[in-house]
Amino acid sequence: MDKNLEYLNWECLLMNLKKNILVITVAILLVLSVPVMAQDMEDVNETVTEETPEVAAYVNGEEISMQELEQFAGVRNILMQLLQSNQEFASVILQTEAGQEVVNEFQKLKLEQLVTNELLVQEAKNRGLEVSDQEMNNIFDQQINALKQQNNLNDEQLEQAIQQQGFESMQQYKDMFFENNMNGFLVNKLREEVVNEVSVSDEEAKEYYDSNQQQFETSEQKKVSHILFDEKEKAEEILTEINNGADFAEMAREHSTGPTAENGGDLGFITANEQGLDRTFRDAAMELSVGEVSAEPVETQFGFHLIKVTDSREAGVREFEEVKSQIKSQLRGQKQNQAFQEFVEGLREDAEIDIQL
Repeated sequence: MDKNLEYLNWECLLMNLKKNILVITVAILLVLSVPVMAQDMEDVNETVTEETPEVAAYVNGEEISMQELEQFAGVRNILMQLLQSNQEFASVILQTEAGQEVVNEFQKLKLEQLVTNELLVQEAKNRGLEVSDQEMNNIFDQQINALKQQNNLNDEQLEQAIQQQGFESMQQYKDMFFENNMNGFLVNKLREEVVNEVSVSDEEAKEYYDSNQQQFETSEQKKVSHILFDEKEKAEEILTEINNGADFAEMAREHSTGPTAENGGDLGFITANEQGLDRTFRDAAMELSVGEVSAEPVETQFGFHLIKVTDSREAGVREFEEVKSQIKSQLRGQKQNQAFQEFVEGLREDAEIDIQL
């Protein structure tokens, strides 16, 4: 295996290669930082540009410029941030041969990622892969919805924010978005095509299941319902009605102040170590038998609970059929990653790559 491939994480790589993605920021951040002196700026520029060619690499005759590498690696920005946070450490990087070597090695690592991406883009284009108009619309809709959700914006506010970033219209932003990200989308389509035939048989899944039984061990589980009250007196009143024959689920729908009231107070199955549940509540529930209701209201930070256990599962190992789809999905992902990495190795072996650094 090419050593340069060992550190590549494909999902991170594809994300990193989305250059100049517009990030709409609504909040204004006030940052107090250490002033950067003119000499510091000069040191940064010398560290980044010292004895560097205009072209960083040729990939099957296609250039990767030094400017493209600097933009992708972001060394200049990293060094400026380092100067502002720790000038003493930054001076070691900027003013020593060892520091220069660290910067050079980092740039070489990022260049290898760019080379690999260029090979993948070339292969995608050679195969005639394209992103259809419908696919682009779907991708852009997801982008817009994500921006609105992350920044709590409606359509009008989002359009105003985009205009404040210098775009005349949503269409102009869309055009820029795809101009900057199309190569990444093509690489995604190429990966889908390469790994499309990867499959996992039931036999492979069963072999994994048999060899990793500890992963599928389960603790005792109990299915719990509850009724939440603000006042203990009300809880005791309803408990009396339940003990006299009133239906627990119906009482939950009528009287519970909790979010599970509509479904009769059902919380589903829990374990003795269930995360996200109040410990007092959890311990009280696990002590009950199936069909049993807590003898008195259980007080937690949320109020007073009546608790009922409606079902239970003994500790043991989950059945193969129960986890088969989960195992196959996990193994398929592993095999797909391996298949794609081997595919990339083949591209690199057949390519003409000329590193200029």
